[in-house]
Amino acid sequence: MREYVAQVCTTDADFLGECCRWDEVHQELMWVNQSQGPGQMYRATVDGPEVTIVRRYELSGSPSAFAPVAGRDAGWILAMDRSLWWLDVQGRLQELVTPDAGQTPPVHTNDGAADPWGRFWMGTMADDASDGHAHLYRYSAAQGLTTIFEGLSISNGIAWSPDQRTMYHVDSGPGTIRAFDVDDHGEISNQRVFAQFDVAREGTPDGLCIDEDGAMWVAVWGGYEVRHYSRQGDLLGRVPLDTAQPSSCTLGGPGGTTLYITTAQEDMSDEQLGAEPHAGRLFYAEVGVRGLVLRTFDTLESRTGEHHD
Repeated sequence: MREYVAQVCTTDADFLGECCRWDEVHQELMWVNQSQGPGQMYRATVDGPEVTIVRRYELSGSPSAFAPVAGRDAGWILAMDRSLWWLDVQGRLQELVTPDAGQTPPVHTNDGAADPWGRFWMGTMADDASDGHAHLYRYSAAQGLTTIFEGLSISNGIAWSPDQRTMYHVDSGPGTIRAFDVDDHGEISNQRVFAQFDVAREGTPDGLCIDEDGAMWVAVWGGYEVRHYSRQGDLLGRVPLDTAQPSSCTLGGPGGTTLYITTAQEDMSDEQLGAEPHAGRLFYAEVGVRGLVLRTFDTLESRTGEHHD
C-alpha cells in the first residue's frame, strides 16, 4: 500500500473547509468555508504549496457545495443554509429553491456536485446531525427539484466515474460509500456498498473525487487521512494528515496531479486545536494521477451525456 506525503499550504484556517474543486478552464482552485455564521467561497491560483487567493466571496449564509454554470462565466449554483442559490461572478445571490422548509428537526444543505448531464445533486443533514432526516436531491433546469433518497443520516460526497456508468455517494453517519449503475440518461439503479467504514475506529467518509483511472480519493473525517481506493473498492494507499478532520479533496493544479485537501476545526476543543495547529487549513500532496474535468450546471439542460465505453 502506497503512502503519500501531505503538507499544509495555507496559513489562514477555515472553520469547516468544504467542496474543494479544481476549475481547469480558469486554472483556479475553489472551496468554501462552511462556517457557523456567514461563510466564504474562495477562488485561488495554485502551484504546489503556493496558494494565492484571487477572489473571496463574503456570503450571507453558510455555503456547503457549488458547481459552475455552463459557460463558466455566469457564476455558480450554490447550496447554502437551507436553499439552493445562483451566485454570479459579482457576488450577487438569487434564491432558487428551498427543499426542506419547515422540516423538523431543521436541516441544512451539505455536499453536492454537478453530474455529466448538467444537473446539480445536493445532499442535506439535520442541524443536530440526527439520523434519518437527510435527503439527496437532484435539481435540473427542466424538471426542477427531484427527491432521490430520503431517510439518510448525513448525505455527503458524490461523484461519477470517467465513463459515466457509475455514481458514488457517501452517507457519513453509518460510514457507507455506495455505488450505483448509471444509464444513458443519468438515472441510477443497482445500489451496492462500495466501502464500509467502522466509524468509531476509522472515522467516516466525507468528500471525495475520482481520478482519470476511475479510482477514488476520499477524505476520512476523524481519521487523519485521505484514502485511495481502486475501482473495485480495494484500498490502494493513504495520504496521512496531522489533523483529524479532512473534509474534501480534489485533483488539479498546473500539472493536474496535485491532491488538494480541505480540513476543519468544527467540534474541536481548545486543547485539540492547540495539539493540531493545522486544523482548518488547506493541504496538498503530489499523487501522480490526474482528475476529471469539473462538471457544470446547464441552464438549458441540452446534454445527453458523453459516454466513453
